[in-house]
Amino acid sequence: MYIRPTAFNVLTVVMMLLTAWVIWARFTKSLESSWPLVYYLGIVIYLKAFEGALDPYWVYVGVVSGLFLRFEFMGGLFLKMVRAVELVVLGYFLWRGYGLLMMW
Repeated sequence: MYIRPTAFNVLTVVMMLLTAWVIWARFTKSLESSWPLVYYLGIVIYLKAFEGALDPYWVYVGVVSGLFLRFEFMGGLFLKMVRAVELVVLGYFLWRGYGLLMMW
């Protein structure tokens, strides 16, 4: 299978790599890091640049959960729920990116 190196395909692969990095960073780095917020800014730009590639509701739920995790004022069960929601959203980004590359 061959994937043509168009701007859309290259940016989708970059988005998927950065998503994998954010998943790794959420498990190994501290929650106070601002880099995942920069990632979410890039995802919002990707959303606006390629209309229809991602569902906006998923993107904005990810942004809100990323903001909740960055400005940590919670703990216990609520923190675990927000982390789970963000992990599901990041999984959606990977799944959707793969689907976009394979043209499902």
